Amino acid sequence: MTVALLLSFAPPPTFVAPPAPAKEGAEEVPAEGRAEAEVAVDRTQRGVETPAAAATRRAQASQAQADARTADSAEGPARAAPLELGEVLGSVAEHDPRLEAAERKREGARGKAMAARGAFDPKLAARGLIQPLSYYQHGLVDVKVTQATPLWGLGVWAGWRVGAGDFAVYDGKLLTASGGELRAGASLPLWQGGPTDEARTERRVADLEVARQDAERDAKSLELQLKATKAYWDWVAAGQRLEVAEQLLEIAETRDVGLRRQIDLGAVEAIVGVDNRRTILSRRGKVVKETRSFQKATLKLSLFLRDGEGEPVLAGRERVPVLPASVWAGDVPEIEVPLSPTSDEIEQAIANRPDIQALLQVREQKVAELRWARNQIAPRVDVSAWVAKDLGEGVESLLPPEVAATIELELPIPMRKARGKARTARAELQRVEAQLRLARNEVAMEIGDAHSALVAAHAQLELRAEQHDLARQLSEAELRRFELGDSDLLRVNLRELAVAEAAAQEVSAWAELHQARAALDVSLGRPVGPEASGD
Repeated sequence: MTVALLLSFAPPPTFVAPPAPAKEGAEEVPAEGRAEAEVAVDRTQRGVETPAAAATRRAQASQAQADARTADSAEGPARAAPLELGEVLGSVAEHDPRLEAAERKREGARGKAMAARGAFDPKLAARGLIQPLSYYQHGLVDVKVTQATPLWGLGVWAGWRVGAGDFAVYDGKLLTASGGELRAGASLPLWQGGPTDEARTERRVADLEVARQDAERDAKSLELQLKATKAYWDWVAAGQRLEVAEQLLEIAETRDVGLRRQIDLGAVEAIVGVDNRRTILSRRGKVVKETRSFQKATLKLSLFLRDGEGEPVLAGRERVPVLPASVWAGDVPEIEVPLSPTSDEIEQAIANRPDIQALLQVREQKVAELRWARNQIAPRVDVSAWVAKDLGEGVESLLPPEVAATIELELPIPMRKARGKARTARAELQRVEAQLRLARNEVAMEIGDAHSALVAAHAQLELRAEQHDLARQLSEAELRRFELGDSDLLRVNLRELAVAEAAAQEVSAWAELHQARAALDVSLGRPVGPEASGD
């Protein structure tokens, strides 16, 4: 895949250096030698483009990559298409282990919620007894089903029992008619355990934990989207800066070919060639440095870019997208972002931010625990009622239906256990409320910072684009002066370095603009939008 030139200046044409001062006793280069040197200079100028041609070629390269992207989608994976941010974000959503870990925590919370609901499962109890060797030979069977409900702690039960044989006087209640006894009843706490109890509190806390883990998972998703976006644009910028460094080296190496021939012909002093070779070594060092930066950015990006098996993928240089031609033309997109967020924007963000929602769920958990702890301070007043009827034949006193009711009162003194739990729950609630206030303040700060960063990144890009354009103009002017003998190689090199530095800074500013857009989206509780992808 063709990678567009990132330096917004053309490789300078091979120059005709001003003639070195003639040394005493040195032979003047004959006219034929000068002509041959000029021919050599002309040969080295072949293939060198003008700045206008360079800009045209960059635009064509950008369009060619867009066409290649379309062709790749039509022809299948025959060629590596430019890596787009959407592909990275899709990989994060499908394969990132950190997101999977958050999903597993959510599944665990759902399991605990199911377990908490088990407190309201109907329970079947049965027992049997036979006593064949005794003064009182008898047997009995008792089956009972109980059902707890979340309705003010109401519990209901129903059962059947049969007792036959001889029973002692004190066990007379175990005797039933021949068909056994059917019975049913209910119990209701009037004070402690009425508005809430341990089972209902655990179920409420477990349900809120599911909601909290849902919010935590969404918060982790936004966090990873922002990190992936920053890693992606760092990788793009590193690839483009490496391209700039390689082009700068290519310029010096191309110039060296012409200089060697001119030195051989005596048109240029040998020291000029030595200086250019020093420049080549310096620029090779820059290429090594930028290569390392690109490799580091690639490794960092691989934590977010994964294959179908979930393994990290190292994106090669051939996948670095070409920046739009408008970047190198100095066309900076307009943005409409106020310097500071509005109060409505902050309130909307607080409502949307999953990390805030997670804290709100924790707060509700503490409220439920405090409510239960306070209820434990109240006295226990329970009422129960039941009805029973024996079936079949038996002692006459067993056959009439029975209806009964009881009331129980329990009051712990001095209730230190309940009061201590209430005090702990109150402190926990106050702690979470303090965290929630801080989180709201941090949201407002993050949104304000994101607004400021986006405005600053846009202004920085405008400045870098203008700086790049001016540096290019100065470099071209310096080349023309050098060709006329009014400058030297040192100044030309300095101008080229200035253009390269300006190009690298413009690339970095472009990446920072997209990163700032993503940070604003996430601070508002929104997924990373298409603006952060450069579309």
